[in-house]
Amino acid sequence: MSEFALNDLQREVIAGIRRADRIIAARCGWGSGKTSSLIFAMWFLSKIRPNTTSLLVTDTNARYNSVLMPEIEKWLAPRGWVYNHTLRQWTDQHTGSSVLCRSYFRPNTRDSSHNPLEGINVTSGVALIDECQTLGAEVANKALGRLRSGPSPTLILVGLPVADAWWCQMAEDAGCSPLLFTSYVNQSNLSDEWFEATKLLPPDEREAMVLNKPKPPSGLVYQEFDSERHVIDDFVYKPEMTGRIAIDWGFRKPSVLIIVYDEAREASVIVHEINPQEVTISQLSEMILRVAWPRSDKANAPSARIWLDTGCADKAGKARNDQTGRSAFREIAKAVGQGGIGMPLRHTTDPVRTDILNGVQKLKRAFNQSRYLITREVWRKGERATGNSLRKALMSYAWDSKEQPKKDGREDPLDALRYDAIFHYWADAISKASYARRKPNRNKRSGIHTSSRSF
Repeated sequence: MSEFALNDLQREVIAGIRRADRIIAARCGWGSGKTSSLIFAMWFLSKIRPNTTSLLVTDTNARYNSVLMPEIEKWLAPRGWVYNHTLRQWTDQHTGSSVLCRSYFRPNTRDSSHNPLEGINVTSGVALIDECQTLGAEVANKALGRLRSGPSPTLILVGLPVADAWWCQMAEDAGCSPLLFTSYVNQSNLSDEWFEATKLLPPDEREAMVLNKPKPPSGLVYQEFDSERHVIDDFVYKPEMTGRIAIDWGFRKPSVLIIVYDEAREASVIVHEINPQEVTISQLSEMILRVAWPRSDKANAPSARIWLDTGCADKAGKARNDQTGRSAFREIAKAVGQGGIGMPLRHTTDPVRTDILNGVQKLKRAFNQSRYLITREVWRKGERATGNSLRKALMSYAWDSKEQPKKDGREDPLDALRYDAIFHYWADAISKASYARRKPNRNKRSGIHTSSRSF
């Protein structure tokens, strides 16, 4: 690519092609060079895969004519590329490679089998899609179906900053980290005056479109959470801080939060999260012990860790496993080296505390009072994580039409945090209506247990 002076975004797109990544997804600010990254990718593909055909897709003909075509004419026409208006196809005369250009518009009256990409044969194995924020995941799925004839298929998806970008999630689901860049990645090609002028924009718009920090949509459950207020940069862990762990069980995708109490801030700080897939309790314990260790067994820790004093988990862990006959609580309480973390966890069977809406209200109030904070490291890793993360959960956990939290498969870290909240921030009185609705037996015990009582 010595013919072009690429910025970091454009270099990363080319690197993804070299690696044959299945999905190369970029969410980037205004002026970052995201459209140019597609043009440079077209040029690169023509050199490494001669005599093949690729596919370039955008949302409308008007956008192709006003944005993509001028960029192609600027960068590729002087290098021997010619355009066939009838076929809507650019061809590199030196290598014989070509790119079919299509807009993706399908009337609602027609089903998805009638779309502008049907019948196209893409022999390079690569489809490039621009302006993903205006399109849905359907376009990527249909484009993928056109890549059957070439080598390992690659989708290159770029778009502007929107919260919960579907194309970034698609990359994560494929095990590929999305590319996230601000407008400043292209600072050498943008004037200082332009950046200064963007400061006149409404704050939320500048945060999203220049700094690549889109606000989540309205209707989220935890609207009290504000990353400006709850994500902290200057946290320093001290061994004397009380540490605790919260777990949402599940073989397929458990979630673990490691939390310490910062007395200076009078807040609980989330310092680490673990969101694996398809792991046993023993494997999950190993992952926890790499980061945190029971303070009571500190002398046997291989090195410095976050020291744990207590922990809690979902009461569902009481159930006995069909294969082992043992509960998750009992398994994780096993000694270090025997498949557990060497520390019992608490749970509650109190129907008032385990009521989801009661727990949600406790957590909402805790966020409102800044009782929970998140380190910047956890927040940043959460955005780029493959699979679940607390950040993704906060950005997607919304109310459904019946005013209940809507499960979307990402809520597990928030479930773990809710368990922590009902143990550590339950002091506020629950409304009488909640008690009346559940009618608990007030003569019974509180329903709080440690894992030693759960089997």
